[in-house]
Amino acid sequence: MRMNQTVIFLLAVIFSLAAQAESSSFVSETTVRKTVSADGKVIFSKSGFAERKPAKQATPVEEVKAPSKPTAPKVDIYYASWDPYSNKAIVFFRENHVVVNAYDIDVDPEAAARKKRIDPAFIGIPLVIINGVTIRGVDEERYREALALPSR
Repeated sequence: MRMNQTVIFLLAVIFSLAAQAESSSFVSETTVRKTVSADGKVIFSKSGFAERKPAKQATPVEEVKAPSKPTAPKVDIYYASWDPYSNKAIVFFRENHVVVNAYDIDVDPEAAARKKRIDPAFIGIPLVIINGVTIRGVDEERYREALALPSR
């Protein structure tokens, strides 16, 4: 999936550069000029650009700040690979194209200890933290709500 996105992005960049090149004011015509100096000597000179009148200067435009780019949500999930509910939560994030930091508590004892520190009263799985909001179990509606909040 990432490779397809990368290829599409590169194609978009290439096509935009090609469109820019077509609209530029560079003309590859060669003009030969003939001039006669004060002592009567004929001088020929070439120019790589066509004779063009200079374009009118654009009036100064007030700069407008672009809105800040929304940042990607920070999502951590503490799960177990054998648990069907954990798999359901991971599938939800995958289908919604959300990047997740996944920690398997069966394989990683440090992750299990972190989960215990985050929510000592919750012994179940999965434990999902989205932008600082802790969500116990699988609750797709709360996942969507938390994903809509700004990052903390």
